[in-house]
Amino acid sequence: MNVLEPSHPEPRSEERAATRGPALLFWAQVIGNSGLFVGLLLVTRALGPAGRGTVAFLTVTALITAWIARLGVTEATVVFAARRPKERSVLLANSLSFSAVAGIAAAALVCGTLWLVPALRPEHVGATELAVLGFSILAACLADAGYRFMLGCSRFRAHALVTAVTSWVYPLLVVALWAFFGLTIALGAFVWAATQALRATLLIFLAVSREGLGRPNLRVLRESISFGVRAWIGTLADSLGFRIDQILLVIIASETALGFYVVAVNLSEILLYFPGAVATALLPLAAQSAPVPRLAQTLKAFRSAAYVTLATLLLSAVLGPPLIPLVFGTAFSASVTPFLLLLPGLIGFTALIVFSNALMASSLPTRSSVAAVACFGVGLALDFALIPYFGASGAAAAASGAYIAGGLTALLLYRAWAPFRLRELAVPQPGDFEVLRALAPKPLVRPRPQRS
Repeated sequence: MNVLEPSHPEPRSEERAATRGPALLFWAQVIGNSGLFVGLLLVTRALGPAGRGTVAFLTVTALITAWIARLGVTEATVVFAARRPKERSVLLANSLSFSAVAGIAAAALVCGTLWLVPALRPEHVGATELAVLGFSILAACLADAGYRFMLGCSRFRAHALVTAVTSWVYPLLVVALWAFFGLTIALGAFVWAATQALRATLLIFLAVSREGLGRPNLRVLRESISFGVRAWIGTLADSLGFRIDQILLVIIASETALGFYVVAVNLSEILLYFPGAVATALLPLAAQSAPVPRLAQTLKAFRSAAYVTLATLLLSAVLGPPLIPLVFGTAFSASVTPFLLLLPGLIGFTALIVFSNALMASSLPTRSSVAAVACFGVGLALDFALIPYFGASGAAAAASGAYIAGGLTALLLYRAWAPFRLRELAVPQPGDFEVLRALAPKPLVRPRPQRS
């Protein structure tokens, strides 16, 4: 099937996917990130601001490197797997083989550079930490390949289960290592990498068991790269904008400033679970839809996500300041101001991710990249302007400004492609709250029918 000719699922199935998909992804993030939060809290308490900042440097460097290395192949896999079910085994083989080779090459390049140029890495990053970084890069590449393939197949339930289980492995490993060996920077980063590797293993196993593993196909791979690299520019810019400020904080300010900032970022990211889940579920669904229902799905997704984001934003502005020093310790009181400065950007992030995914689903990967590039450019300029003077607070203000700019750009680009009245962004419509009702927790595993 041609990439520009989507198949159209049955309306009832489409409606179920539009509500249950975001709900499953949301609860997977809530349960999974609760585990990650507990693990990060333990690491933060054990290592303090400077040590937490160094662990953040290693994990963020691994994520950024993995995002760069994939060249859009995994992004293309989401769309192609949704539209070409008969080619899924080949798409899976291509994605896994490409991700493995790219991950190994990228790990060698990055770790080798940091080893040869010590000025580029924090003081406490030595040979052991660089080895952990290399493993982290490969694990992150493979985890992303498995995740995006499952997303393209709309296997939200399986992905939710894997996310929920593996994320709670993280704090359990942290507790065990802390109890028996004492927690170090290298061990803190290794536990994160091991969790990524476990997630990759489970997702790949489930994908292969369901779709099979074909032979890599160069023709399909070239097509994936051709389509994906245009989207990759945007997702790379988005990903860099989401994390590059943490690298700049280490270089321009200090590891301690990064330690304060990552606590604020970790807390603010909790508020992104719902809009992220809605936008993620929108991509494969909209990719299979005709233009008219696709516009309705996109506007409905934005309104649902924006309502929840605004409500939680206001609540967080009240509860965040007293809770941060209480939970993380008085040493992290300096994280309060960055947290508050991050909040205004959340609505911008919601618009950015929803409308960029809608453009991608409309087979417009180049346009979907423009908003992310704008977000990255604005954020980078603000980082260099604000971080030297305001440290972590400057990075937070820059992030908010960048997301507002990116969200506005994505909104205008999508509206130019699929015109609609601006009031449709805010005025509630019938069905907007179906996703919210679907958030009522349900078992991730379906009960087996009892035999009579």
